[in-house]
Amino acid sequence: MKIINNSVGFLILLMLAVSVISAQTESIGGKEHEMNIYGVTIGMDVPTALQTVFTSANRQPGQERPDGKRNEGKDNKDVRVVYKNLPLGELQIVFAQGKFVKEIILRYSETKRVTDLRLPNSSNIGEVTSGERFDDRYTIGFVDNKKQEKLWWRDAKTDKGYQTRLTFLSGNLTKDTTMWWQTIVQKAITVKNDDYEKFLKAISN
Repeated sequence: MKIINNSVGFLILLMLAVSVISAQTESIGGKEHEMNIYGVTIGMDVPTALQTVFTSANRQPGQERPDGKRNEGKDNKDVRVVYKNLPLGELQIVFAQGKFVKEIILRYSETKRVTDLRLPNSSNIGEVTSGERFDDRYTIGFVDNKKQEKLWWRDAKTDKGYQTRLTFLSGNLTKDTTMWWQTIVQKAITVKNDDYEKFLKAISN
């Protein structure tokens, strides 16, 4: 009987552990919190990333290539491609050394609401005790000292050992209408600055 009870207890603990892991990886704010945009993730090679956009964005034959492209970065080795007028907005992908995705930016065609993404308005203790449920993985700050745009960001470690960062950008104080701090205009996924050398080492192996 002890063996049976121990087995049941182990299964319960296992189910609880799985539940906790699931809660950590799935946001109550929906799929916008996933570490991908149109299925493209950091570290993808060029053919895989372009095919993923073509499929996920329901592009038509003849639209396999991006709408724009330019070289940038050190020695102009990085390549930035642009997809205009996708269903969700304008998508930009930067390939490190022209080979692997290091940055993904989506400028939303339709402004999103902070509340819809279940992002907290601030890090104030009152926000936590208000009774509302938010995705509490995010740090909140401003783009610069002018405090005209807010940022929400969180980091995640990859199986390659480097960390990626997901950020949401608010509207702009001087350019947008009232309640700019309640709107989200952009989502971006990048390699965390401190881990960029780790990223380069990982993609070179």
